Amino acid sequence: MKRKKMHFSRKVVLVFSGIVLAPLLLLYGVTIAMIYRQTLSSLEALCGLEVRMNEEKINENIQSLELIDKMIRANRDLIFFITSPENRSEKDVISAVKDESLTLERILSVEPLIYSIRVFTNSNFVPERFPVILHSERENLAALPEWEFNYQAHYLTYMDAQALPSVCLTRELKNGRRSIGWVQLAIRMENFFPFLHREQNRYQHDFVIKVSGEGDSRKLSQIYCHGQSYSESVLTESELSQLKKRFFSTSTHENFVMKLGGKSSVVAWRYVPQLEIMIAHSCEMAIIKDYEITMLLILLAMVFVGMGFFSIVRYTANRLFNGLYSVMGGMQRVNAGELGIQIPVDGMNEVRETQLAFNAMTRQLSSQIEQIKTEQHLIADTEMKAMQNQINAHFLYNVLETIHMQAVLADNDDVAESILMLGKMMRFCLRWRIHTVALEQEMEYIQSYVYILNLRNDYEITLEFDIPEALRKIKIPKMILQPFVENSFIHGIEPLAQSTKVCVYTEPGESENRIWLCVRDYGAGMSETKLEEIRTYLEDEKYERDSTGSIGIKNIQQRLSLFYGSDFKLEIKSELGKGTIVRVPLLIEGEKNGKDSDS
Repeated sequence: MKRKKMHFSRKVVLVFSGIVLAPLLLLYGVTIAMIYRQTLSSLEALCGLEVRMNEEKINENIQSLELIDKMIRANRDLIFFITSPENRSEKDVISAVKDESLTLERILSVEPLIYSIRVFTNSNFVPERFPVILHSERENLAALPEWEFNYQAHYLTYMDAQALPSVCLTRELKNGRRSIGWVQLAIRMENFFPFLHREQNRYQHDFVIKVSGEGDSRKLSQIYCHGQSYSESVLTESELSQLKKRFFSTSTHENFVMKLGGKSSVVAWRYVPQLEIMIAHSCEMAIIKDYEITMLLILLAMVFVGMGFFSIVRYTANRLFNGLYSVMGGMQRVNAGELGIQIPVDGMNEVRETQLAFNAMTRQLSSQIEQIKTEQHLIADTEMKAMQNQINAHFLYNVLETIHMQAVLADNDDVAESILMLGKMMRFCLRWRIHTVALEQEMEYIQSYVYILNLRNDYEITLEFDIPEALRKIKIPKMILQPFVENSFIHGIEPLAQSTKVCVYTEPGESENRIWLCVRDYGAGMSETKLEEIRTYLEDEKYERDSTGSIGIKNIQQRLSLFYGSDFKLEIKSELGKGTIVRVPLLIEGEKNGKDSDS
């Protein structure tokens, strides 16, 4: 079954739509990818910034606690008092306890983030001063880690304000190698980890994870604040296991994507070695989903716009190509022979101009065909007249032959010779269909011409030839020498009315295949002004028939250009009183294109 060929208009619609819509779709895809990547990069940057800020806050709190710890240990009076209180009087002991308690309480007033400062002494000789100086037996301090999270001082039952969850730093106090007690400093959980208490949007979450153990036996456990609604940020065992793999698979703090609470999230993390904790911040990828919905809506809008664009292009193309199809149909009918066909004209664009031009072309074509028919009739009539003229010329030539025979019979040799020369000239001229002749034929014609000239004058013109035999066979344009010999007689020899000679000779040309055919007379010559007028006249390529009806030198120049090429130009040299030289450029091998027009 022959496949149906698609109309060119449909191809144009598809190609044009593809050219316009394909880059738009590609641009849309690239834009979506760039927006997705930029959004993801923004989420990663946001998570990284948040976790760094959280790390800085934790480090500031650590530095505050350690600074106060150093200040307490640097208090030599306090250390000496706790070390040997039994060597003092009761009054001095009480006074020392008051002074040191005031010192510790001043530190609390200066550092509002510090929740509590407690100095535990191993000596029962030091009286307790709640809540800053206490006896060591109140708490199993040796069992407490250096850093404890969500620590509560339950031994201060009558002081509820001192029993709130806190981050507690507990360190042994020594004087030399002797253990004299403990120093315990605390910051409330909400102040030590403020990012766990701040109100965040539904896409972001913060985590603090305790790392315990070493090597492969390391375990993770989440640290969170008691009394806070923290259900959305509670990590499952599976999530903690995934985080463990992520945290310890690299030593850098690279961001990664994982599922938290069943939702894809970008996670950034930092390790705080002093506390042996990981802090992490996550942003849900749902933020990007919002962008995807927006992009999907944009895509749907682009699809509808593309469909509308396609419909408009198709309608416009159909309107445009219907006009072109009418022109094509008209051309096919012209090809079939209906030369006068006229097609309907519609529209207001370039197609209308094409239709009008087509109709004008067919009208002009019909007119030209009629004109050609008329011209063919005229040409036929002209050829018939030319044939009749040729017949008349042959009749005249035959009459001359008859007169020549009569002169021979009458023993009048001069008349017989003159008639013979005239007959040769006529025979040469009557071959009007031949455009090239051998150089020796042209020489013979000139000899006859000069013979006739000498009959009418009382002075004699001598014709001299200096042309090698090898060059006398070359083909040249017919009647190319006679006009120059005629000009030599009319303009150079006849004004002087004395015997002279005309020389016809050759000179080498610019190349091996070129020669100059020269005609020289020793007549009156020309002035430089007249010579310049002739040269200017020859440079004008406009055709101009000689006013006398004979073959002029411009005709020869034009024939040389047609026969050999435009670079074949006549050269004329002349000097008053010394004569004129005309140089005609020729090719030894005939026409420049290699063809012989003698056929």
